[in-house]
Amino acid sequence: MKLITNQQVAELINTGDAIDAMRQAFQGIGQGAQQARMRTSAAGSNGPLMMSSMGALLPAAGIAGYKVYTTVNGKFHFVTVLFSTEDGRPLATIESDTMTGLRTAAATAVAADHLANQDAATLSVIGTGVQGHSHVPALLAVRKFKEILIAGRSGQQQFAEQITQQTGVPARAVSIDEAAQSGDVVVTVTRSAEPLFSGDLLKPGAFVAAVGASKGNLRELDDRAIARANALVVEWKPQAQQEAGDLLLCQPGTFDWTQVWELGQIIDGSSSYRRQPDDLVIYKAIGVGVEDIALSGLIYRRACERFGW
Repeated sequence: MKLITNQQVAELINTGDAIDAMRQAFQGIGQGAQQARMRTSAAGSNGPLMMSSMGALLPAAGIAGYKVYTTVNGKFHFVTVLFSTEDGRPLATIESDTMTGLRTAAATAVAADHLANQDAATLSVIGTGVQGHSHVPALLAVRKFKEILIAGRSGQQQFAEQITQQTGVPARAVSIDEAAQSGDVVVTVTRSAEPLFSGDLLKPGAFVAAVGASKGNLRELDDRAIARANALVVEWKPQAQQEAGDLLLCQPGTFDWTQVWELGQIIDGSSSYRRQPDDLVIYKAIGVGVEDIALSGLIYRRACERFGW
Protein backbone atom coordinates (compact mmCIF):
# COMPACT_ATOMS: atom_id res chain seq x y z
CA MET A 1 0.00 0.00 0.00
CA LYS A 2 1.37 3.40 -1.02
CA LEU A 3 1.30 6.73 0.80
CA ILE A 4 0.48 9.87 -1.20
CA THR A 5 1.09 13.18 0.57
CA ASN A 6 -0.70 16.50 0.26
CA GLN A 7 2.29 17.91 -1.62
CA GLN A 8 2.20 15.03 -4.09
CA VAL A 9 -1.54 15.50 -4.59
CA ALA A 10 -0.91 19.14 -5.53
CA GLU A 11 1.72 18.01 -8.04
CA LEU A 12 -0.43 15.25 -9.56
CA ILE A 13 -3.73 17.05 -10.23
CA ASN A 14 -5.03 20.57 -10.80
CA THR A 15 -8.41 22.32 -10.74
CA GLY A 16 -9.25 21.27 -14.29
CA ASP A 17 -8.53 17.62 -13.47
CA ALA A 18 -10.79 17.82 -10.43
CA ILE A 19 -13.63 19.34 -12.45
CA ASP A 20 -13.39 16.58 -15.07
CA ALA A 21 -13.36 13.94 -12.33
CA MET A 22 -16.44 15.41 -10.64
CA ARG A 23 -18.31 15.61 -13.93
CA GLN A 24 -17.60 11.95 -14.66
CA ALA A 25 -18.42 10.92 -11.09
CA PHE A 26 -21.87 12.49 -11.16
CA GLN A 27 -22.60 11.25 -14.67
CA GLY A 28 -22.04 7.69 -13.46
CA ILE A 29 -23.25 8.09 -9.89
CA GLY A 30 -25.88 5.38 -10.26
CA GLN A 31 -23.32 2.74 -11.18
CA GLY A 32 -21.83 2.51 -7.69
CA ALA A 33 -22.87 2.97 -4.09
CA GLN A 34 -22.19 5.54 -1.41
CA GLN A 35 -21.80 5.47 2.35
CA ALA A 36 -23.32 8.53 3.99
CA ARG A 37 -21.21 10.50 6.44
CA MET A 38 -20.94 9.07 9.94
CA ARG A 39 -19.84 11.23 12.86
CA THR A 40 -18.48 10.25 16.28
CA SER A 41 -17.77 12.79 19.02
CA ALA A 42 -16.14 12.85 22.43
CA ALA A 43 -14.88 15.36 24.97
CA GLY A 44 -11.16 16.13 24.74
CA SER A 45 -8.72 17.93 27.01
CA ASN A 46 -8.89 21.02 24.76
CA GLY A 47 -12.58 20.84 23.89
CA PRO A 48 -14.87 18.68 21.77
CA LEU A 49 -13.40 16.14 19.38
CA MET A 50 -15.07 14.72 16.30
CA MET A 51 -14.19 11.99 13.83
CA SER A 52 -16.16 11.59 10.60
CA SER A 53 -16.09 9.19 7.67
CA MET A 54 -17.72 8.85 4.24
CA GLY A 55 -17.08 6.56 1.33
CA ALA A 56 -18.10 4.98 -1.94
CA LEU A 57 -17.84 1.84 -4.04
CA LEU A 58 -17.05 2.60 -7.69
CA PRO A 59 -16.74 -0.77 -9.49
CA ALA A 60 -16.55 0.83 -12.95
CA ALA A 61 -13.36 2.60 -11.84
CA GLY A 62 -12.08 -0.44 -9.96
CA ILE A 63 -11.87 1.39 -6.64
CA ALA A 64 -13.58 1.72 -3.27
CA GLY A 65 -12.62 3.72 -0.24
CA TYR A 66 -13.29 5.84 2.77
CA LYS A 67 -12.30 9.34 3.67
CA VAL A 68 -11.80 9.75 7.42
CA TYR A 69 -11.19 13.06 9.13
CA THR A 70 -10.91 14.67 12.52
CA THR A 71 -12.24 18.01 13.71
CA VAL A 72 -10.31 19.44 16.65
CA ASN A 73 -10.61 23.08 17.71
CA GLY A 74 -12.36 23.85 14.44
CA LYS A 75 -9.51 22.46 12.31
CA PHE A 76 -9.87 19.54 9.91
CA HIS A 77 -7.39 16.86 8.87
CA PHE A 78 -8.37 14.37 6.14
CA VAL A 79 -7.07 10.96 5.05
CA THR A 80 -8.48 8.64 2.37
CA VAL A 81 -7.88 4.89 2.24
CA LEU A 82 -8.33 3.42 -1.23
CA PHE A 83 -9.01 -0.25 -2.08
CA SER A 84 -9.23 -2.31 -5.27
CA THR A 85 -12.69 -3.66 -6.12
CA GLU A 86 -11.02 -6.44 -8.14
CA ASP A 87 -9.41 -8.26 -5.22
CA GLY A 88 -10.08 -6.06 -2.19
CA ARG A 89 -6.45 -5.19 -1.51
CA PRO A 90 -5.56 -1.78 -0.10
CA LEU A 91 -4.01 0.44 -2.76
CA ALA A 92 -3.07 3.68 -1.08
CA THR A 93 -3.47 6.02 1.84
CA ILE A 94 -3.83 9.60 0.63
CA GLU A 95 -3.42 12.73 2.71
CA SER A 96 -6.59 14.51 1.65
CA ASP A 97 -6.53 18.12 2.85
CA THR A 98 -5.48 19.39 -0.58
CA MET A 99 -7.83 17.00 -2.35
CA THR A 100 -10.85 18.04 -0.28
CA GLY A 101 -10.39 21.68 -1.21
CA LEU A 102 -10.16 20.77 -4.88
CA ARG A 103 -13.10 18.35 -4.98
CA THR A 104 -15.57 20.64 -3.21
CA ALA A 105 -14.87 23.58 -5.50
CA ALA A 106 -14.81 21.31 -8.56
CA ALA A 107 -18.27 19.93 -7.75
CA THR A 108 -19.57 23.49 -7.41
CA ALA A 109 -18.01 24.36 -10.76
CA VAL A 110 -19.75 21.41 -12.42
CA ALA A 111 -23.08 22.49 -10.92
CA ALA A 112 -22.49 26.09 -12.04
CA ASP A 113 -21.57 24.98 -15.54
CA HIS A 114 -24.93 23.26 -15.88
CA LEU A 115 -27.08 25.69 -13.92
CA ALA A 116 -25.64 29.22 -14.11
CA ASN A 117 -26.57 31.50 -16.99
CA GLN A 118 -23.99 31.49 -19.78
CA ASP A 119 -23.60 35.26 -19.61
CA ALA A 120 -22.96 35.37 -15.84
CA ALA A 121 -20.62 38.34 -15.36
CA THR A 122 -20.27 38.84 -11.59
CA LEU A 123 -19.05 36.20 -9.16
CA SER A 124 -19.68 36.81 -5.47
CA VAL A 125 -17.77 34.76 -2.91
CA ILE A 126 -18.93 35.06 0.69
CA GLY A 127 -16.24 33.55 2.88
CA THR A 128 -12.47 34.05 2.86
CA GLY A 129 -11.17 30.69 4.05
CA VAL A 130 -9.67 27.72 2.21
CA GLN A 131 -12.85 26.93 0.30
CA GLY A 132 -13.27 30.54 -0.79
CA HIS A 133 -9.78 30.44 -2.28
CA SER A 134 -10.43 27.09 -3.97
CA HIS A 135 -13.73 28.17 -5.53
CA VAL A 136 -12.43 31.18 -7.46
CA PRO A 137 -10.20 29.30 -9.95
CA ALA A 138 -12.73 26.47 -10.24
CA LEU A 139 -15.57 28.81 -11.19
CA LEU A 140 -13.35 30.82 -13.53
CA ALA A 141 -12.79 27.56 -15.39
CA VAL A 142 -16.49 27.38 -16.36
CA ARG A 143 -17.53 31.05 -16.71
CA LYS A 144 -15.74 34.18 -17.92
CA PHE A 145 -16.56 36.57 -15.08
CA LYS A 146 -15.88 40.27 -15.55
CA GLU A 147 -15.62 41.01 -11.82
CA ILE A 148 -15.36 39.15 -8.52
CA LEU A 149 -16.83 40.42 -5.26
CA ILE A 150 -15.41 39.18 -1.96
CA ALA A 151 -17.25 39.42 1.35
CA GLY A 152 -16.45 37.99 4.76
CA ARG A 153 -15.76 38.75 8.37
CA SER A 154 -12.01 39.23 7.86
CA GLY A 155 -9.36 39.17 5.17
CA GLN A 156 -11.63 40.19 2.31
CA GLN A 157 -9.46 43.06 1.10
CA GLN A 158 -6.32 40.94 0.99
CA PHE A 159 -8.22 38.12 -0.70
CA ALA A 160 -9.59 40.50 -3.37
CA GLU A 161 -6.12 41.91 -4.10
CA GLN A 162 -4.70 38.41 -4.38
CA ILE A 163 -7.40 37.35 -6.84
CA THR A 164 -6.78 40.37 -9.04
CA GLN A 165 -3.03 39.66 -9.11
CA GLN A 166 -3.39 35.94 -9.74
CA THR A 167 -6.26 35.89 -12.26
CA GLY A 168 -6.30 39.34 -13.86
CA VAL A 169 -10.02 39.60 -13.12
CA PRO A 170 -10.89 42.76 -11.16
CA ALA A 171 -11.88 41.86 -7.61
CA ARG A 172 -13.00 44.05 -4.74
CA ALA A 173 -14.10 43.68 -1.14
CA VAL A 174 -17.78 44.42 -0.46
CA SER A 175 -20.39 43.87 2.23
CA ILE A 176 -22.22 40.56 2.44
CA ASP A 177 -25.47 42.21 1.35
CA GLU A 178 -23.84 43.76 -1.72
CA ALA A 179 -22.28 40.43 -2.64
CA ALA A 180 -25.65 38.69 -2.38
CA GLN A 181 -27.45 41.42 -4.32
CA SER A 182 -24.95 41.82 -7.15
CA GLY A 183 -23.80 38.29 -7.92
CA ASP A 184 -24.88 36.38 -11.00
CA VAL A 185 -23.17 33.47 -9.27
CA VAL A 186 -23.14 33.63 -5.46
CA VAL A 187 -21.07 31.16 -3.44
CA THR A 188 -21.34 30.94 0.34
CA VAL A 189 -18.41 29.17 2.00
CA THR A 190 -18.62 30.18 5.66
CA ARG A 191 -19.03 28.53 9.03
CA SER A 192 -22.08 30.61 9.83
CA ALA A 193 -24.82 28.90 11.82
CA GLU A 194 -27.41 31.53 10.82
CA PRO A 195 -28.53 32.92 7.44
CA LEU A 196 -26.00 35.37 6.03
CA PHE A 197 -28.45 37.67 4.21
CA SER A 198 -32.09 38.10 3.22
CA GLY A 199 -33.12 35.91 0.32
CA ASP A 200 -34.96 38.89 -1.15
CA LEU A 201 -31.58 40.37 -2.09
CA LEU A 202 -30.77 37.68 -4.65
CA LYS A 203 -31.30 38.82 -8.23
CA PRO A 204 -33.51 36.95 -10.72
CA GLY A 205 -31.38 34.60 -12.78
CA ALA A 206 -28.76 34.07 -10.08
CA PHE A 207 -27.13 30.73 -9.38
CA VAL A 208 -26.43 30.28 -5.66
CA ALA A 209 -24.10 27.60 -4.27
CA ALA A 210 -24.46 27.17 -0.50
CA VAL A 211 -21.36 25.16 0.39
CA GLY A 212 -20.24 26.13 3.88
CA ALA A 213 -22.67 24.27 6.15
CA SER A 214 -22.68 20.45 6.22
CA LYS A 215 -24.65 19.81 9.40
CA GLY A 216 -28.39 19.71 9.92
CA ASN A 217 -28.32 22.47 12.53
CA LEU A 218 -26.38 25.00 10.44
CA ARG A 219 -27.48 27.17 7.53
CA GLU A 220 -26.24 30.02 5.35
CA LEU A 221 -29.49 30.70 3.43
CA ASP A 222 -32.85 31.76 4.86
CA ASP A 223 -36.35 30.48 4.14
CA ARG A 224 -36.98 33.31 1.70
CA ALA A 225 -34.07 32.31 -0.53
CA ILE A 226 -35.21 28.69 -0.55
CA ALA A 227 -38.84 29.65 -1.23
CA ARG A 228 -37.85 31.87 -4.17
CA ALA A 229 -35.81 29.15 -5.86
CA ASN A 230 -37.15 27.88 -9.17
CA ALA A 231 -34.92 24.83 -8.75
CA LEU A 232 -33.21 23.24 -5.74
CA VAL A 233 -30.32 20.86 -6.45
CA VAL A 234 -28.30 18.69 -4.05
CA GLU A 235 -25.49 16.18 -4.56
CA TRP A 236 -27.29 13.16 -3.11
CA LYS A 237 -30.77 13.44 -1.67
CA PRO A 238 -30.54 10.74 1.07
CA GLN A 239 -27.59 12.53 2.68
CA ALA A 240 -29.04 16.00 2.08
CA GLN A 241 -32.18 14.93 3.97
CA GLN A 242 -29.95 14.27 6.98
CA GLU A 243 -27.38 17.09 6.81
CA ALA A 244 -28.50 19.99 4.59
CA GLY A 245 -29.41 22.46 7.32
CA ASP A 246 -30.26 25.16 4.75
CA LEU A 247 -33.20 22.94 3.79
CA LEU A 248 -33.89 21.04 7.01
CA LEU A 249 -34.29 24.21 9.10
CA CYS A 250 -36.90 25.73 6.77
CA GLN A 251 -40.46 26.14 8.00
CA PRO A 252 -42.82 23.43 6.73
CA GLY A 253 -44.21 24.31 3.32
CA THR A 254 -41.18 26.37 2.25
CA PHE A 255 -40.25 23.78 -0.36
CA ASP A 256 -41.13 20.21 -1.39
CA TRP A 257 -38.49 17.47 -1.22
CA THR A 258 -40.12 15.74 -4.20
CA GLN A 259 -39.11 18.79 -6.26
CA VAL A 260 -35.45 18.69 -5.19
CA TRP A 261 -33.13 17.40 -7.92
CA GLU A 262 -29.82 15.57 -7.62
CA LEU A 263 -26.81 16.93 -9.48
CA GLY A 264 -26.43 13.68 -11.38
CA GLN A 265 -29.95 14.09 -12.77
CA ILE A 266 -29.08 17.57 -13.99
CA ILE A 267 -25.89 16.36 -15.67
CA ASP A 268 -27.35 13.29 -17.38
CA GLY A 269 -30.53 15.11 -18.42
CA SER A 270 -32.90 12.82 -16.53
CA SER A 271 -34.46 15.71 -14.58
CA SER A 272 -37.41 17.55 -16.08
CA TYR A 273 -35.97 20.93 -15.07
CA ARG A 274 -34.92 23.25 -17.86
CA ARG A 275 -33.40 26.54 -16.82
CA GLN A 276 -34.99 29.85 -17.81
CA PRO A 277 -32.88 33.05 -17.83
CA ASP A 278 -34.67 34.63 -14.83
CA ASP A 279 -34.77 31.47 -12.70
CA LEU A 280 -33.17 31.57 -9.27
CA VAL A 281 -31.33 28.26 -8.87
CA ILE A 282 -29.89 27.03 -5.58
CA TYR A 283 -27.33 24.25 -5.28
CA LYS A 284 -26.95 23.02 -1.71
CA ALA A 285 -23.68 21.10 -1.21
CA ILE A 286 -22.60 19.13 1.85
CA GLY A 287 -19.90 16.89 0.34
CA VAL A 288 -20.54 13.23 -0.51
CA GLY A 289 -18.38 10.15 -0.66
CA VAL A 290 -18.45 9.66 -4.42
CA GLU A 291 -16.61 12.96 -4.86
CA ASP A 292 -13.75 11.93 -2.58
CA ILE A 293 -13.31 8.42 -3.91
CA ALA A 294 -13.59 9.39 -7.58
CA LEU A 295 -10.91 12.05 -7.17
CA SER A 296 -8.77 9.76 -5.02
CA GLY A 297 -8.90 7.20 -7.81
CA LEU A 298 -7.59 9.76 -10.27
CA ILE A 299 -4.81 10.75 -7.87
CA TYR A 300 -3.81 7.11 -7.41
CA ARG A 301 -3.73 6.47 -11.17
CA ARG A 302 -1.61 9.58 -11.73
CA ALA A 303 0.75 8.50 -8.94
CA CYS A 304 1.13 5.05 -10.50
CA GLU A 305 2.07 6.68 -13.81
CA ARG A 306 4.41 9.21 -12.22
CA PHE A 307 6.20 6.88 -9.81
CA GLY A 308 6.03 3.64 -11.82
CA TRP A 309 4.03 1.72 -9.21
